Amino acid sequence: MATGEITEGSSSSPELPKIFSFQSLEGITNNFSRIFCKDPFGPVYKGTLPDTDKEIAVKKLEQSAEIPPEDFENKVQSVYELKHENIVELIGFCNQTLQITTERLLCYDFDPNESLQQHLFGPKATDGSNSADPSTNWDTCFKIVKGVCQGLLYLHKLEDPITHMDLNLNNIWLDRAMVPKIANLGLSRIFSEDRIKYYKEESPRYMAPEYLNSTGMSVSIDIYSLGVMMIQITTREENNDNLDKASRIYIKDFYTDTEKVDSRAHSIRVLIA
Repeated sequence: MATGEITEGSSSSPELPKIFSFQSLEGITNNFSRIFCKDPFGPVYKGTLPDTDKEIAVKKLEQSAEIPPEDFENKVQSVYELKHENIVELIGFCNQTLQITTERLLCYDFDPNESLQQHLFGPKATDGSNSADPSTNWDTCFKIVKGVCQGLLYLHKLEDPITHMDLNLNNIWLDRAMVPKIANLGLSRIFSEDRIKYYKEESPRYMAPEYLNSTGMSVSIDIYSLGVMMIQITTREENNDNLDKASRIYIKDFYTDTEKVDSRAHSIRVLIA
């Protein structure tokens, strides 16, 4: 399935994800110009299906020779079977060889509104500052955190549990009703653990310090990242991506800043009460 002509939306079975050609995804994303967000694993674009005008999200994975085409499709199938209100649903993929490169893309049944990162802190300005509008009320904050927790519990309680490995504000997508959905959850199955760890070391804002010195995956990695996100949601203070071992310093600051710790702790208690 990695070579030759691939028909948009084709599928060998109703229970299998749709197969899209690279050319069709290039068309519905306006030549990959409608960007929604990006991370080290690849950018996400907004797309519109031509027959239904339905909006979808298309993630263009970085090219990696370590993923055999057949293995990629098997892993995509395992992600396709995941269905939950707080999980971004996978509907299809592209796995097409073009000359000497293989293009791999994931298509999600989601009309992207904004990520939680964008909602809390706004777009990044050229000087590195934010244009945040911290207008989200406590009911919405609670709804977001509860939804993320429910989605994470679903992943961790599967017969073959999934550790997200890259849980952060950019990977929480909000629909137009402010329902949070965990995105990019299949990357821990598609990419090797070494590759994920390498990227997280480059951006350690959510990384559990003990994971830097370990070799095994654990759901506790996601729980630590969830805690960092909860602090950011309740305090509206963004973690610094440029600090060495940034997550450790951010958590330490939360407990040692005597001028702010009481208000921060109160905010979290109100949120989870």
